[in-house]
Amino acid sequence: MIKNLRHTVIPARLGNVVLLTLVIAAGVALERTAGEIHRGGRCPPCFNPVTWSENFENLTPPALPTGWLATNALGPPPLWVTSNNGVPSPPADTLPNATFIDDPAVLSDKRLDSPSFTFFEDCCAQLSFRQNFNLEASDVDSNVGFDGGVLEASTDGGTTFQDILDVGGSFVSGGYNRTIATDRGSPIAGRQAWSGNSGGFFTTVVDVPTIMIPPGISFRWRMASDSSGSGEGWRVDTMTITWCHTMGPCSPSPRPTPRPRPVPHTPTPTATGTPSPTPTPSATPRVTPRPPPTPVPRPSA
Repeated sequence: MIKNLRHTVIPARLGNVVLLTLVIAAGVALERTAGEIHRGGRCPPCFNPVTWSENFENLTPPALPTGWLATNALGPPPLWVTSNNGVPSPPADTLPNATFIDDPAVLSDKRLDSPSFTFFEDCCAQLSFRQNFNLEASDVDSNVGFDGGVLEASTDGGTTFQDILDVGGSFVSGGYNRTIATDRGSPIAGRQAWSGNSGGFFTTVVDVPTIMIPPGISFRWRMASDSSGSGEGWRVDTMTITWCHTMGPCSPSPRPTPRPRPVPHTPTPTATGTPSPTPTPSATPRVTPRPPPTPVPRPSA
């Protein structure tokens, strides 16, 4: 069984529990009991959140956990190791250890590969880790790096690796901050990468494409340098993968039967008397004045 793997469960908002098998590396399975899996809020209905984590504790540097692989495709030793001292400072996010690789003044291509994960009938996988680096970069252009680190993933059992963005992943936070120069011979020239000085540990969160069939997905932290200068190196710690595991056939929760709405009381109208019409006053007849009498002419004398 793989050692030094820590498994925790996130509280959730779903009611049922389920038996889950986490497939890690070739032919190795870590089982969870039904009572260890609870409800979670980030997952859709009928899914439970599950967490795998690796803090590189309980190891004697420079040993790596079982199932992890460090290789140098180019350049001299050292390879990726666990470390509890040195630069860049601080040496670990969760004491005492973190993984570490140097940044030499020669061409190099140094790789750290994780075990493989299969999310059968699951969804919403997310990788997070803490990193601290000081890698050679341009002092003139804050967008340009000379030595840098990238995150890659393999979906074919480790035969080929591509940038996490090229396999369908996306950064939620803490993504690449520079582009590696194309005129210095770096093995990752022209690619987005982490470069420069991070000033300490910070968190990177990645939405991972859900690979539901073997061989699953594995991750690679890759540091590449040119021959123009050097840096202090790169430290990676506190790795966590969370995903949502299906509870099987999903029956929607029954909806409560709505209560009939009460019929509103309509008050009985009170009879009101019809008002008597106001009498229209009769017009007062006006007296027509008599015409004045016509004077009778007097007889002439």
